[in-house]
Amino acid sequence: MEDISKLKQGRLDTMVSLMHITTTDIVADIGTGKGYNLVRLSKYYPLIRYYVEDIDSSSCNRRNLQKMIKAYNPAISIDSFVITYGTYTSTRLPKNYFTKVMMTAVLHECDYKDEMLADIKSILKPGGLLFIEEPHTKRPMPKAKGCHLPYLTEDELKATLARNGIEILEEKPIPDAGAGERFRKFYKCSVI
Repeated sequence: MEDISKLKQGRLDTMVSLMHITTTDIVADIGTGKGYNLVRLSKYYPLIRYYVEDIDSSSCNRRNLQKMIKAYNPAISIDSFVITYGTYTSTRLPKNYFTKVMMTAVLHECDYKDEMLADIKSILKPGGLLFIEEPHTKRPMPKAKGCHLPYLTEDELKATLARNGIEILEEKPIPDAGAGERFRKFYKCSVI
């Protein structure tokens, strides 16, 4: 077994290698939860303001974000994060505003994938990019361990994106997510 911290670092390295956030970017994280992924990722980029969005205020809130900041990136201020709450079909974020939108292990949890992807397309500026990290299974399974919702197969994810006018520009496997029947990939996408 590889050291867990090395595997988690490999995951971050994969994300950083595709995202290239700059001071001119306006970034939204859809399905932020407690902020674990975004706060850790923010350490690799210049100080900018991040929009965090979730449907669950008991998970996504200032208190939980502050805990993540203290643990993973004390150099960033809580004021660098704008917290917003959406619905199952809408992020409620400003339209035509973001240069980069990320979703980490969220799409498989969306009951209304097409509606959510349409909303995400509407909040991206022309030329904006969508970054998706998604857990996959090699074959359809009734539910996933942990969140109790089914993971998408890679083919199901790609069909969903294509159906919604989203093109995959680049994809990389996530090194800390196992192999065999369950694995993760990180996708850099554009709107067609």
